[in-house]
Amino acid sequence: MRNSRIQNLKPVRGWWRGRVQQMLHVPPSKIGTVLGLACTGHGASLALVTSEGALRSSVLERWAGVKRILLLAKDEDHDLRNPASAIDQHINFCMKYGYGAFPPSRIFEETISEWLGWFLKGLNLRPPDIDLVVVSDSHFATCGLRLGPRLGEWLPKAWVSDSITHHEIHQRQAFWQSGFEEAATLTLDAAGESLESLGGRTLSGTIAAMSDLPRCRTLSQMDFPQSSAGLLYEVVTRHVGFRLGDEGKTMGLAPYGERELLDRVLPQLTLHQDGSFSFYDHKQFRKLLQEYVPERWPDEEITQRHSNVAYAGQAILEQIVTNAFRAALRISGLKRLVYAGGVALNSVANEIAVRAAAPDAFYIAPNPGDPGHALGCALFGAYEIAAWKPQLRELHDYLGPEYSESEMIEACRDGAYPVEKVENPELVLARCIRNGYITARFAGAAEYGPRALGNRSILASPLSADMKDYLNARVKHRESFRPFAPAVLEECAPEWFDLKGPSPYMLRVVPVRESVRERIPAVVHVDGSCRVQTVSRKENPGFYRVIEAFRSLTGVPVVLNTSFNTAGNPIVETPSDAVECFASTHIDVLLLGPFLVSKLPLKEYDSPRNESVLTISSENP
Repeated sequence: MRNSRIQNLKPVRGWWRGRVQQMLHVPPSKIGTVLGLACTGHGASLALVTSEGALRSSVLERWAGVKRILLLAKDEDHDLRNPASAIDQHINFCMKYGYGAFPPSRIFEETISEWLGWFLKGLNLRPPDIDLVVVSDSHFATCGLRLGPRLGEWLPKAWVSDSITHHEIHQRQAFWQSGFEEAATLTLDAAGESLESLGGRTLSGTIAAMSDLPRCRTLSQMDFPQSSAGLLYEVVTRHVGFRLGDEGKTMGLAPYGERELLDRVLPQLTLHQDGSFSFYDHKQFRKLLQEYVPERWPDEEITQRHSNVAYAGQAILEQIVTNAFRAALRISGLKRLVYAGGVALNSVANEIAVRAAAPDAFYIAPNPGDPGHALGCALFGAYEIAAWKPQLRELHDYLGPEYSESEMIEACRDGAYPVEKVENPELVLARCIRNGYITARFAGAAEYGPRALGNRSILASPLSADMKDYLNARVKHRESFRPFAPAVLEECAPEWFDLKGPSPYMLRVVPVRESVRERIPAVVHVDGSCRVQTVSRKENPGFYRVIEAFRSLTGVPVVLNTSFNTAGNPIVETPSDAVECFASTHIDVLLLGPFLVSKLPLKEYDSPRNESVLTISSENP
């Protein structure tokens, strides 16, 4: 199990050198390696950039094997768990409200050495090779009140910068990954942290103008809780029976709702010219929702009224985001827009807002929420502290570690399943998909963001209407209403979807063209929409070949793509994780690098599957 990777290791010797340098406020004369380190309330992450062009980023949950796991300092963990402690009571309340209980966590001092060592593996780097580490006083563990002054114990030669705040990190997430020379920069989430540098205020959003000079001018700020789009949606998500991090479920449930509640509450929404909004106080809103329909507990039946709550929350959020998009372009006077923050994961609102605001160019960071903070920190350090020349190109999302063929062979060492190395494995996989079997693909670098984009994906045919229910029930073990995404060859996307431009990160929900909906029913949601991923030959040639082969067999340039995991678990990270998930589910065939791993001999998948197997019913639950 991956949890066994976490061990208690001793700090690095010579840590005091970096601390002395930090006390003198003298950054290194030459910075060649920058590490971003983020420990947020939504998870922890690492990111590394070097002056030679190396780039890597990963989130803690993939390594630890525990979804939404937090990284806390030892004394911080004690304070948050101690009801008698006056410190961090607000954070404690937010955690317990959002998660329903205290979330899973690990102790920083006991975890960072091994996690960092794993992260640097294959890069020919060690912790003493890090010149600059960027953290934030907005974060757990590494803030000045906790372990910030002691980071030299683990990064002995690094100069530590902790001046950047929560929404400033989101701004860098959005802008420095976009490749734009300048852009209006919008951030929206539930809340950052209350800091003295902000006069004790807690922000839930910002509008800024950014350029590659580098320069960032913040033009508007939204305050928590009165103008928090993320908090509003969190209240709705909690009321319909989901928890923090499950906002995507609320988005998927919304199309099943009706306008009844929306018509009642919409008059209370006021949109302001600065991008903020006014609505019910969040306590009033909770009370109103409770009067409309009692809060649903997990595993209880979802009633029509609960669906109406999701519908209302989604519709209100769409108006808030659209207003913020328009305000960002108007206030900044710029034509390009970049966007980050947890609210940016709402791909339905993204598409509605971008169509209404119509920027000349638009970019959403593939990991726009708090787990993407480490990359924002690292890019801030590279371009705004080390003053490296910005690389004006869009960063892709395949930033995680890669694994060798020997590691893949080792993962299959028990011989439980047939393993073959074949010519043109993408064609063999596509043939299995065409014949109705469930496949998975583990290849190349892991995705850094929360969406599986082909390298850690479960792939299936979109051609059968029963495939959606089968995957939800037998493979993913999740709610039956949740839709699946199509991955389409980029050049074919306009023929199948009402889509302008690429959508490489599954952050846009668009209509499926009516003329083709019956051909790909497994990826069409109840309202005729889908969260589409476009796949280019340049960005992911291996995944492109799978879809291209599927098209050659079926005439359809689309496959169903969902994350390679089961409900409640993070996306698989290592070859061993992939084989374990494959073995514990109804996945039939796994493409593990160049190797095909199958439950039966490969020749058994040459014939089409009996369609009745996919049908979920009372007789075949």
